[in-house]
Amino acid sequence: MTIWFDVEDLIRFFQGAVRPTGIQRFSFETCSAAARLAAAPGEVRFCRRDAGGLRAIHFPALEAGIRAIAAAPYAPAYTPPPAARQINPALARLARAAAPRFRRPLGRLGRAGLAGLAALRELALVSLTAWRPGARTAPRLGGHAFDLDTHPIRFAPGDVLVNLGASWERPYSPRFLTALNQAGAHLALLAHDMIPDLYPEWCTQSMVRDFRVWLDELVPRAALMFAVSRNTAQDLRGSLHRLGHAAPDIQVLPAGGPAHGQTARLPPVLHEPYVLMVGTIEARKNHGGMLRVWRRLLASLPLDAVPVLVFAGKPGWLTADLMQQLENAGWLDGKIRFIDQPSDTALASLYQHCLFTVFPSFYEGWGLPVSESLSFGKTVAASNRPAITEAGGDFCAYFNPDNLNDAYRVIAGLIAAPERLATMNARIAAGFSAPRWENTAAALLARLGVIPRDKAPPAALRDVPARQDGSAPARQSAA
Repeated sequence: MTIWFDVEDLIRFFQGAVRPTGIQRFSFETCSAAARLAAAPGEVRFCRRDAGGLRAIHFPALEAGIRAIAAAPYAPAYTPPPAARQINPALARLARAAAPRFRRPLGRLGRAGLAGLAALRELALVSLTAWRPGARTAPRLGGHAFDLDTHPIRFAPGDVLVNLGASWERPYSPRFLTALNQAGAHLALLAHDMIPDLYPEWCTQSMVRDFRVWLDELVPRAALMFAVSRNTAQDLRGSLHRLGHAAPDIQVLPAGGPAHGQTARLPPVLHEPYVLMVGTIEARKNHGGMLRVWRRLLASLPLDAVPVLVFAGKPGWLTADLMQQLENAGWLDGKIRFIDQPSDTALASLYQHCLFTVFPSFYEGWGLPVSESLSFGKTVAASNRPAITEAGGDFCAYFNPDNLNDAYRVIAGLIAAPERLATMNARIAAGFSAPRWENTAAALLARLGVIPRDKAPPAALRDVPARQDGSAPARQSAA
């Protein structure tokens, strides 16, 4: 039996030399750990898609390329987003001197120019690392080559094809799945969250469409489903129930993370007190709510008592209005900063030196920044949504993300009580123990029969029972 990990999603994502988001980090670190844990040669292998089907790749070279991108040079300074950079001074003077009716279109032209330059830069990066689809030469990623086999994979009875990435973006064809079944092989998928189905207003139309095809056609054909949290498993069962499908076997995998003290003390990125918020800037992450909370903090506290709020991540979809609001507000005179796609080293430094972190998301599949923050020994002021409380346990200060008064109360309380912060951080250091990525991979491989089940964390081996009525959990309302 061979476990084949489809890493097409990773290759396509990292060919743009982009730092990983939660989905890619989970997929990559689990694949990397699985490669280390495999006991027998050929027991765990890796593949990507090709015009002729799936072809094996040399994973160590791919891993080296991805780690090179994730650990790219550490710059001890923040990078403003494209929308916040200074518009050409000559164009700005022209806009100010023009008649009022010309100022708005000139401003839009300037911002469009900035966005165009950013897009051209991204296109250039992709072009430099791209390779012709279907080519049987050695593709490159981050300066590293990884070889394709000259022949498509031939699945054997008992083989398992595992896709831990965003498998809804490029679903397998019915013809491929039929051939997989005829060979006696099986498909296993990972559900990261159910946002496009439960909250389509937070996604692009294409994502909603692709995700529903995945949910209606691909998931029912999977022999095994993994989920990143018990809450996501329950949501998946509810969505399948509404579509009239029986849920496949679903097992929760523990999300890995850094261990206490794993990373040496690093120089600070910022030299002033700050609160950290890690994650892609998306509507559901509630960055807009934090803008309003910080404005209220500045109105109610002395200026020097309000720490900087640092957004660390990258701009996502449906955020143009928020970025414009931040620009119009002057980023609250520097009290809000943006660090665009920090390296792994920079991110570790940000966690190490922050006062605490905030995670006010309206909905998550798991909440990796919560467990990451706790792994660095830092308290989180977090949303009280189910998957987030599952990640944070008793080590976070929770609030209702629909209630800004509640969010302000919790965050202002942490800022005003450093002794309380110290006590909470001490509790984290004494009692929090996050699973490692090796635990994640061990739980997966144990479920697939590759390693003994006693090598996986016991909590990760619990299957999630369906709700008695098969329904999805109700959305939480504002307090």
